[in-house]
Amino acid sequence: MRALNEMTNVEKAYLLAKLFPERLKDLVEFQIREAALHRKNEQYIRGLWTDTLVTADFWFGLVERTEDIMQKMKSSLPKSQRIYSDQLYDGYNAIFSMHCLITFAGTPECGAQLRQAIHLLFGEQKLFNLEMYRS
Repeated sequence: MRALNEMTNVEKAYLLAKLFPERLKDLVEFQIREAALHRKNEQYIRGLWTDTLVTADFWFGLVERTEDIMQKMKSSLPKSQRIYSDQLYDGYNAIFSMHCLITFAGTPECGAQLRQAIHLLFGEQKLFNLEMYRS
């Protein structure tokens, strides 16, 4: 195994899925809910979006790609650590997926060990503060 600082996002996601195979379904379901929540609140989020390196159009493109992957592979994502990591954490897809993971880590349903693993592998800092639409 490579050192943590040498691992790609795909490798980190694969390791997380291998360590917690019983939680893979929960992670996938949370990401589906998170994408749906973004869609439901898209206009509101766009209205609050500030000038950043990542534009709202780019962000919602990531949401759309995630939705497409979830739709095409909904039965295999929660069952295969390799498919989960390869499909959701490769390239730019990793940005939204990491956002979902770090957000999930902040929920009561995550659990202490999974939360620690997520923070170790992907950090604690949310990529974007989009909490304002959750209330």
